[in-house]
Amino acid sequence: GWSEIKPLFQQHVHVPPDTSATTKLLIPGMGNDPLLLDLVGAGYRDITAFDYSKGAVERQAELLSYDSNAEDAVTLLCRDARALDEDWTDVFDAVLEKGCLDALYLSDETDGNVAKAAEEMHRVLKPGGIFMSVSGVVPAELRREIFTTEKYEWLRDGTDDLKAGCFVWKKR
Repeated sequence: GWSEIKPLFQQHVHVPPDTSATTKLLIPGMGNDPLLLDLVGAGYRDITAFDYSKGAVERQAELLSYDSNAEDAVTLLCRDARALDEDWTDVFDAVLEKGCLDALYLSDETDGNVAKAAEEMHRVLKPGGIFMSVSGVVPAELRREIFTTEKYEWLRDGTDDLKAGCFVWKKR
């Protein structure tokens, strides 16, 4: 949950001290996770979150309706991680992916879905932006193929974490 990854996330993705500044976050495949409320509670105010499932988007809208700050801070969309909006290129300061790549990996025997989604998330992340992935399914070899040292600086390798690994990369 958020309590485990919060220190790592905030170490790399700071909440701007000035309320006029924002850190643009992208949360792919948000599902039913209460993460969006946790991020708003931590002070993040410019969050774009999406899911492939319309039901997940509706459920998140319902969850966010209980927090007046969240309604202003979070934009919810129904999107496919393998084909993100063209005008998002180099827009986001950080991507926080919790299980989206795992779900895509499990849905495709060729690994093409994971590679395409990772390519799209790389495209929408600003140079110098942070990509955090919480993953327990994507094999280490595939992760090394997708998150190459040519594209990313590896800030944290979560391969040896006990449950799901927490990986942090910086886009070159």
